[in-house]
Amino acid sequence: MEVQYESNMFSAGSSWIWLQGEHAANTYAQFKHICRTNASGAVRLSVSVDGQYSIHLNGVWIPSSQYGDYPFYKSVQTVEVNLEQGENVLEIAVWYQGEDTSVSRAEMPGLRFEISCEGEFLCGSGTDTLARRMPGFETEGVENITGQLGKGFWFSGRDGGPWEKAAEVQKEVVCVPRPISELKTEDPCGVRIISQGVFEAGEDEKPGLRMQHAGLFFREFDGITKGAAFPCLPSLQGIRLISEEKDGLYLVLDLGRIREGCLKLDLTCPQKTKVEVGFGEHLEDLRVRSAVGGRCFAVRYTSGPVREPFIYRFRRLGCRYLQIFIYGSEAVLYYAGLLPVSYPVDLSPDFRCADHLHNQIYRVGRDTLRNCMHEHYEDCPWREQALYAFDARNQMLAGYYAFGEFTYARENLRLLALSQREDSLLELCSPARVDITIPVFSLAFIWAVEEYYRYSGDAAFTEEMAPVIGRILHRMSRQMSGGLAMAFSEPGYWNFYDWQPMLDGQPLRRDGLSAPSADAVLQLCYLLALQRAAAMYDPKRYQQEIASVTAGLESYWNEQQGAYSAFIREGEQMCYSQMVQALALYTGACPEERRDSLSRTLTEEGLVPVTLSSSIFKYEALLMEPERFGRLVFDEVADRWGRMLFCGGTAFWETDEGAGAFDRAGSLCHGWSGIPVYLYGAYVLGVRPAAPGEWKCFKRDNFGIYEAAGILKTPSGCLRV
Repeated sequence: MEVQYESNMFSAGSSWIWLQGEHAANTYAQFKHICRTNASGAVRLSVSVDGQYSIHLNGVWIPSSQYGDYPFYKSVQTVEVNLEQGENVLEIAVWYQGEDTSVSRAEMPGLRFEISCEGEFLCGSGTDTLARRMPGFETEGVENITGQLGKGFWFSGRDGGPWEKAAEVQKEVVCVPRPISELKTEDPCGVRIISQGVFEAGEDEKPGLRMQHAGLFFREFDGITKGAAFPCLPSLQGIRLISEEKDGLYLVLDLGRIREGCLKLDLTCPQKTKVEVGFGEHLEDLRVRSAVGGRCFAVRYTSGPVREPFIYRFRRLGCRYLQIFIYGSEAVLYYAGLLPVSYPVDLSPDFRCADHLHNQIYRVGRDTLRNCMHEHYEDCPWREQALYAFDARNQMLAGYYAFGEFTYARENLRLLALSQREDSLLELCSPARVDITIPVFSLAFIWAVEEYYRYSGDAAFTEEMAPVIGRILHRMSRQMSGGLAMAFSEPGYWNFYDWQPMLDGQPLRRDGLSAPSADAVLQLCYLLALQRAAAMYDPKRYQQEIASVTAGLESYWNEQQGAYSAFIREGEQMCYSQMVQALALYTGACPEERRDSLSRTLTEEGLVPVTLSSSIFKYEALLMEPERFGRLVFDEVADRWGRMLFCGGTAFWETDEGAGAFDRAGSLCHGWSGIPVYLYGAYVLGVRPAAPGEWKCFKRDNFGIYEAAGILKTPSGCLRV
């Protein structure tokens, strides 16, 4: 994909720099530069790093962050700052992750910055910049939070070493301005202590396991606080904690709802004391689930007698609860919690009706979408924070109705497109480097591009994406054999379709070729991608392939079952799922004489049900006959999503099983589950694009939802329904 960029993002006066002779992963580096001026005033600071950074100018933190990018698409953040007359001290701390995960790719470390005034270069990074290992952080022995996220942190308080001149490094990059808005960091959220006492640590070496398996001994609040009245934080005077029992003091803290933000700790101990912080979304284990399946949802910090509030700005935590282990008998706690970080969106769009349950589903759905929007769309803020094309497609559709947000969606699509591999498919996550990919997710990218075009009217971007889409479709055409879509049999491809047995494409990784399999979901998703490409470009170009793929679907039909099978393996049809029937209806591939009976099968038991992520196919297939099935769809929405609310959810889950899914690692906040926001806008309010970028209120049907009204933000302005 050809990248358009600004060649003058940096001048010749600055260069890429890093620590002398240091390229290790998980390195924290600190850089200091003196900028001297003869007058005070506003200037422009431009910054780009590999990793994440935090800036202080004359001791004041400057809100800004690194956008996820690639070497050939390197984002530069520009912020306005004020210089004082004389010497100004610019300090930039950088965390270099330096490994391939679902949120990063290992590249050469480096930092580049410039300060300019009205286009005139004042100063910038170079060999006169001082550098050192950042004090406090350990590099070795730090556990991964998850394989997808990479390392947590251990702030041990160690020295950073002497300052020395930074080293210039050679980096081949293409610079672009940050394409989306800067994230907003808020004041510390209110926190309530909901359990406290002492703990007895086990023998586990990893902090997550140690917190998970430790013995917890509850004590009354006033028993270990010596008279403190209110278990709420922040506390101006501090809450004094004292106990001589066991290995130390523990606290469980409630942030009120699932949040994402920077961890802030403000506490003192009489001497240097280890503190461990676990984070999670629930208390199903009667504690924070800080370890599950090799994951370590815990970080380490060292406190001392001097009050020095600590903020970790290099990665957000996504959680509702914190669990604190203080390995000592005494501490004064002023705060432990998060500084919430969010992407700025317009919250003026709204939906309301006479049914309070549907109103609450809408509000929590919108909150869930916001929970999963930062540098890019995220599947979940707790476990992965990764951009997947399939997840993002649901998030975009719902987001058009929730926020009227188009720039953000476009740039997520561009970020996905830039990950296109040599085999023409997209990386599993962007901007990352992962050893497997899911072919169907590349097809979902095509659906999302067409939907972006339909809702925004942005024809220029559609043309920009044409080469990327063309390569994906050409690669998929090679999977067709005898009219059937054959699963990818080589290692490195995950034939995932839904989180159900057989449809989940297990085993995820394999050494050799898998047995041949004709897959109906792959066939129908390819058909949908062809239809969407035809809608954007030349319909005649795709007409023959659409007809061939549609005709091939007949091989999956089983008259006795009255349904399409999901697979044909060794000549045998197997697995009958709602997802396949829904896609057959949704794409129009199902012959007219079968539509009536096939629609009924989606409302009956017997088929493998769709999970939350793919339920959109079922609901849209049924809503093709709104008078017949509309009420059933929204009754099911009330039942499925309402159940999460009745279980105390403040966001919507990854699957219906909640925290128990995936061997107890299920996410309780997942962006793809914001689907009801889309359904309320597109069907209850009846607003959909009549032409690209032109939203229209179509006929509204009675779904058992009364007095529905809403405000939508369209490309042409506000639309009240």
